[in-house]
Amino acid sequence: MKKFILITSLISTSLFALNLNTASMQELEKIKGIGPQKAKAIIDYRKTHKIKSADDLKNIKGFDENTIANVKNNVMTKKHLSKIQNKKEAFKNKIDTKKENLKNKKESLKNKKAAMKEKLNSKKENKNSFKNKLKNKKLKAAAKKKALKNKKAAYKNKINNIKNKKTNLKNKIKLNKKSFKK
Repeated sequence: MKKFILITSLISTSLFALNLNTASMQELEKIKGIGPQKAKAIIDYRKTHKIKSADDLKNIKGFDENTIANVKNNVMTKKHLSKIQNKKEAFKNKIDTKKENLKNKKESLKNKKAAMKEKLNSKKENKNSFKNKLKNKKLKAAAKKKALKNKKAAYKNKINNIKNKKTNLKNKIKLNKKSFKK
């Protein structure tokens, strides 16, 4: 809010202030206490003298302290212009600095966001990699289990074949014993 008031006061001062060396008669008459005669007296005086400040009007007949005070409130001297210009420049520099700071902060946040996104993607990749490794281990374990099951079945078949052969041999022996006894 203070900045707004400062800008407004700078603008209003520069818009309504007069330069005594260049002001027209109508502009001079707008100042309280200056009518057509005093305006003409100022114009005539500045033809031969450079008006440096409102205090120079003391050299003109008919100007009292009140009139000079009114003129001071409406006059823009080089000193005033310089002060206003300096304030304006300082304010502009302050705004430019704040803009630059905001731009830098925005860029910094953008970089942080990108870094966080990269980190998140890396974590997702690690998670997916871990999931794939786990899946591969499960598949290998399932394949080993199946291979063991197949081996177990093959051994059972061998055992059954051996038992069958044993049974066949026992039967042959019994038959041979019977045939021998006869």
